[in-house]
Amino acid sequence: MPANLPPQYYEEEKKLKEAKSLDEKIRILERMLAIIPHHKGTDKLIGSLRAKISKLKEEKERRPQTRKGIDALYNVKKEGAAQVLFLGFPNSGKSSIVSSLTGEYVEVAEYPYTTKVLQPRMMRYEDIWIQLVDTPAIGADGMSMWFGNMLRKADLLCIVVSVSEDIFTEYDLIKEEMSPHIEETSKPHIVVVNKMDLIEHSSKYEPFEMKLKALGVSSIPVSATHLMNLHQLKEEIFVKSGIIRVYSKLPGKKPDLEVPFTMKKGSTVLDFAEAIHKDFVKKLRYARLWRRDVLNGMMVSKDFVLEDKDIVELHV
Repeated sequence: MPANLPPQYYEEEKKLKEAKSLDEKIRILERMLAIIPHHKGTDKLIGSLRAKISKLKEEKERRPQTRKGIDALYNVKKEGAAQVLFLGFPNSGKSSIVSSLTGEYVEVAEYPYTTKVLQPRMMRYEDIWIQLVDTPAIGADGMSMWFGNMLRKADLLCIVVSVSEDIFTEYDLIKEEMSPHIEETSKPHIVVVNKMDLIEHSSKYEPFEMKLKALGVSSIPVSATHLMNLHQLKEEIFVKSGIIRVYSKLPGKKPDLEVPFTMKKGSTVLDFAEAIHKDFVKKLRYARLWRRDVLNGMMVSKDFVLEDKDIVELHV
């Protein structure tokens, strides 16, 4: 049976030949997979595309994440579904937290200012990757070269403070550093209180938590060394990053639950159609939607707002 591939498939195929980065190649292959019709004539091709995606993702996991060149020292290109910036004073433990969340080594030492450049690492959350960026400590040399730019472009900030007598001061000083660069209300952030295994200071957390709650700010007590509450932190990072996962489904076929499209919260069916291919925006007639046993193939309009783990079947 012939494949009968649509013109959009060949357009993406051309882009794939010109793609340079692993992430760009993966995105293009995922679009090709969404575009290709599913029938016996395309079974081998679909299998080949999925194998290529899997191989590229494995290569990405093996490849060191630190980029070469001066620009890479102070400006990290976003990869994955979201970019999360970890900020803190020397020895707050942010490097240990990033290392524990990602399973990738980040240099950790007892002496201050161990982290000298921005260090991106990839964290797996269920079926997506989220980029965590460990940063030089607040007050380190060269901070002005990356601080404002990275604060503005990150999707989420994780402010790491260590539970101690100085916890309030530490948090307030970090906020002061941030205030000239971003509006507090426009940038979501989580306060991560590390070293909760230190019994002599653990009582300091409750009044600090109450203060943050009054300000409408989330806080999570953790211990990087004892892996305490890191699963909760991972969940909170996903929620506060402002992203959702949407799965594509072709008419008459099972949904593709292996590779979700990641989108901003508040995205609509039309936004999803554009994410698959820009031509779908004009050609889209309607969509059907499946949502966690609540909606089962219901016809929805183009401006219908999507939620995490929705399954969408586009009709063009």
